[in-house]
Amino acid sequence: GMNATVNAAELPDSELLEKIAGGDREAFKILYGRYVRQVFSFIFKLTGDSKLTEEVTNDVFFDVWKGAGRFQGRSAVSTWIFGIAHNKTMNELRKKTPDPVDPEEFVRVANPDAGAEEIVEKKDRSERMKKALNELSPDHRTVLELTFFEGMSYQEIAAVMDCPVNTVKTRMFYAKEKLKEAFTKYGISQEDFAL
Repeated sequence: GMNATVNAAELPDSELLEKIAGGDREAFKILYGRYVRQVFSFIFKLTGDSKLTEEVTNDVFFDVWKGAGRFQGRSAVSTWIFGIAHNKTMNELRKKTPDPVDPEEFVRVANPDAGAEEIVEKKDRSERMKKALNELSPDHRTVLELTFFEGMSYQEIAAVMDCPVNTVKTRMFYAKEKLKEAFTKYGISQEDFAL
């Protein structure tokens, strides 16, 4: 007859989280696998420090493991996870002056499947891109990052950043303005980014 056991890998995030709340390690591994790369890349683009990013990523998933029972279901599970990541990253950024990012590493993390020639070609652009991004405040970088790299809506970003949607819109407006200024300064063409 039909196999009654559901393959956990096919469960939606919210059901995995319920299992995690009950101490299910298998469910945790699956959720971790779904989000670890996105979370790592998100944190790295804000900190530019791969060692710190690894630590914060581990902290985030430790919190997911410990706090699964506290998830209210008011947002998507992914939004909740990014909210934890955002919080922890901002705390770290407040503690330290960020080191300038190594552009090669930035490109590698942002695009892990690129070949060597492609990386050299992109290095110059990413170097200037990074300088431009470094001129933005962490809040402005976060909004751009979640919009362009994670494809989140303003509603979702508001949930991640724990602020009103209007604040997100305002931050987005200023972030784009600042980025355009920085692009002009570092000679980056607007076409590279659909602003």
